[in-house]
Amino acid sequence: MRSRQQSSNLQRVFPVLKKAVLASLLLALLALLGLNSRAVFDDVASQRIEFVVIEGELLRVTENDVQAAVFNFINRSMVSVDLDQVKAALEGNAWIKSASLRRKWPNTLIVDVTEEVPIARWGDSQLLNQDGNIFSPPVVDLQLNLAKLSGPPGSEKRVMEQYQVFNQLLYPKNIRIASLDLNTRGAWTVKLINGVTLSVGSISPVMRVRRFARIYDTVFAAHMADIERFDLRYEDGIAVAYKTAATNEALVSMQ
Repeated sequence: MRSRQQSSNLQRVFPVLKKAVLASLLLALLALLGLNSRAVFDDVASQRIEFVVIEGELLRVTENDVQAAVFNFINRSMVSVDLDQVKAALEGNAWIKSASLRRKWPNTLIVDVTEEVPIARWGDSQLLNQDGNIFSPPVVDLQLNLAKLSGPPGSEKRVMEQYQVFNQLLYPKNIRIASLDLNTRGAWTVKLINGVTLSVGSISPVMRVRRFARIYDTVFAAHMADIERFDLRYEDGIAVAYKTAATNEALVSMQ
């Protein structure tokens, strides 16, 4: 009778011991995992940026420019480095339109650069991109052979759009624009690379330039060396001013 009771007591004790052992093992495992996780975290947090890889085609921005912009961030932690700050430092270069960055573990920063593409000059010291946005590199290379655009403050986009339209009309005729000006009264003046001026005015400028382009080959192309200025502001014709005083100003009728 006593033996059976002792056996029953042992059966009750063993499950308790089993649970206690399992609990102890589980706590030990969690502690071990916690230590390992902390060690891994410390390793990751202390990992430094050692290499910078540049992606994107570079024409006016040099690798040295990129390296100089990110120099202050080299050897910082891969985890703690503020990529927005690096991006801002890169985009502080006037020739960099945008920059994107990403981490490549364990120690590399990938930099993808998109450069500005100059379409025209704005005044003497600035450039315009295709969207009509101004950017100001330290030195504007006059050898870029870009048209010079000008206008009242805030008119950059409008002038760029008009320049592109005029260029589409004139370029197929082998007519190149040297400058385009919008004055405060809204009147347009075009100067060609051969020195000839087109007074376009403010009313229906696209229609007037299209009309000029339409008759250019048959009426004006052979005489351009003798012409100083075209006045497109007439409703039914185009006035032509010649370089020599001996030649009178002529009005070419469109009727």
